[in-house]
Amino acid sequence: EKSPEWVPWFREAELKHGRVAMLAAAGFVFAEFYQLPGDIHHVSSAEAHNVFVNSSAMLQILGWIGLLELISVPALYDLRDGKRAPGDYAFDPLRLGNDPKKLAQYQIKELKNGRLAMMAISGMVTQAVQNHHSFPYM
Repeated sequence: EKSPEWVPWFREAELKHGRVAMLAAAGFVFAEFYQLPGDIHHVSSAEAHNVFVNSSAMLQILGWIGLLELISVPALYDLRDGKRAPGDYAFDPLRLGNDPKKLAQYQIKELKNGRLAMMAISGMVTQAVQNHHSFPYM
């Protein structure tokens, strides 16, 4: 109620974090059961952070993420001006947004699944680090 102009920005941030968390949760589990081919030492998802930091690969990852964030800055102005809805980047290859009723349902599902994924990845990482075991924590 105090700053309604910030609501779309907050929703945009929530959707972005939810999408990243959904990918992270799936990747955290997937990495424990699949190893890339080649001469790559397999580490658990919990240990991967330190391995990437020590090998300077984290700098490259942060650089690419930073570039993608810079590219998305103009979209924030469109959000502020009301030219687009939060989370809408005009990318719908499956044409799921053709029906407005279904689109509204998909948006609610994405928001709820994103919130769940944010909690899930937080719990998965915390448990893996605290117990020094990788997923599935056995």
